[in-house]
Amino acid sequence: MNRSRITGIVLAGGSSSRMGQEKSLMLFNGRPLISYAIKTLSPICDQVVISSNKPIYEFTGCDVWPDILTLQAPMIGIYSCLKRSQTCWNIFLSCDMPLVDPRLLDFLLTRREGVDIVIPVHRNEMEPLCGLYSRKLLPLLEKKIGGGEFSVQQLIRVARSRLVEIGPDLVFYSGNMFVNMNMADDIQSFSGGKK
Repeated sequence: MNRSRITGIVLAGGSSSRMGQEKSLMLFNGRPLISYAIKTLSPICDQVVISSNKPIYEFTGCDVWPDILTLQAPMIGIYSCLKRSQTCWNIFLSCDMPLVDPRLLDFLLTRREGVDIVIPVHRNEMEPLCGLYSRKLLPLLEKKIGGGEFSVQQLIRVARSRLVEIGPDLVFYSGNMFVNMNMADDIQSFSGGKK
């Protein structure tokens, strides 16, 4: 797998309002959700960090990078981490996607030439919180945030982006790969199925 100068960033800054408790610490098959994202990123990245404003992740052994701005939006987490990262390329993965296969991320890395964002597309839906982002995006991010625009999907549309279709032709494909565990019922429904 491609390990050359990649930072892995787990997005764990959400409010967990639909889960009713701290989503990243909910148990899935006996382990905290956040541990799946760390395990998925670790084979590919030289460093794995957590994007969060909460000091509750010491047990993971990962550094926690807080947001630079107080506005709560995934784009703020992406911007804050890109500002702090020492690598050009960074893989962002939401803490609530425990079924992502590390081979997907390695596959996306092979598609990064000539662009600044690489995002998987599954069943005609972009998965912006499971993708590659370059530090070259910082000027565009600053312009967007300065103008009060916080849509990651809109950022993808105006940046030099590559959308990569993910389907059954890929050896690592699973129809459930991009499932978000947003509610306790989701965890119950998919328990017994991974890693």
